Amino acid sequence: MKCTIIDIAHALNLNRNTVSKALRNDPGVSEKTRNAVIAKAKEMDYQMVISQNEDPGLSKSTDSVLFLTRASMNYSGFWMTVMKGIEEVLKLNNYTLSLAMMDDEDIRTLHFPPVVHNPSVKGIILVELCDLSICNAALDLGLPCVSIDMPKDYESLLNRMDIVTMENKFYIHQYVDMLVSKGYRSFAFAGDIFTYNVGRGFKERYDALVEELAVHQLLLNEKASILRSTDKELMNSSTIISFLKELDELPEVYFCGNDWTAMQVMNAVQFLGYRVPEDISIIGFDNVIESSTSLPALTTVNTPKEDLGRAAARCILNRIKAPDTPHVFFQYMTNAVIRNSTNF
Repeated sequence: MKCTIIDIAHALNLNRNTVSKALRNDPGVSEKTRNAVIAKAKEMDYQMVISQNEDPGLSKSTDSVLFLTRASMNYSGFWMTVMKGIEEVLKLNNYTLSLAMMDDEDIRTLHFPPVVHNPSVKGIILVELCDLSICNAALDLGLPCVSIDMPKDYESLLNRMDIVTMENKFYIHQYVDMLVSKGYRSFAFAGDIFTYNVGRGFKERYDALVEELAVHQLLLNEKASILRSTDKELMNSSTIISFLKELDELPEVYFCGNDWTAMQVMNAVQFLGYRVPEDISIIGFDNVIESSTSLPALTTVNTPKEDLGRAAARCILNRIKAPDTPHVFFQYMTNAVIRNSTNF
């Protein structure tokens, strides 16, 4: 039997309106509740169809684009904001947006949700699915595909899939240069750059740090860097605390793969009695809403999330209409967001 919003609401003891708002990333729903709703939706195999045309008296398109993402309770606010940009463009073109999720086992076994075979689905936008095998398998479905971010080894996809991403290096170079000029010498990185589903973005952020340190004849503090932990482990402050306790000395600066990791590192170092930024400066990436309310507020790099969504939607619609046009590699510039977690 098809799962409905009401079924999810009953399972979580929430009202229907709250579940609907959580799935659409509307304001007024806490991050904890939103994450619980998304996790339950995956568990119950819920297929969300989002249509901006709410008037039942108007005709609705049967064509849809599938937002296919990794089932994860982490970072949902980021991707829901991207989804808003996608919806905005699809609405103007009379398409609906469907949401489906794949867990880690699905990704390893290349097991796609049944909705990919629905005739109404005309294209797929891949989100947080950065393993090259899953990208190739998605292309084998015969549908136009757009990836937001991309596999670390993405070159083989360039003439086969449209890619929309963000510039990852420029402001990390700038931040390192500013910190070195103030006398900082010990830098570490926290973020998964090795597991199978990690996107190119994390690797480029790590590379930028190492490259700019080399310009100043400095080396990355590899002993203090956290590079092989999964995103689930990095979302657990106690795991990071245990790691930091084993260090003889903490670095002066932690660059982190994203804001969520940065906030967990901040929690861990403060738990151990260090001050941010007096003892350790911490820098994130993405500028999620929570980064402005952390204590202290997090220095980060802003990613234009809704613009990424709009660009992905335009790419998939163009690919549906003109499948033989040259493929697109599209990159948005980011911008600096300097707050109190650093001594700039």
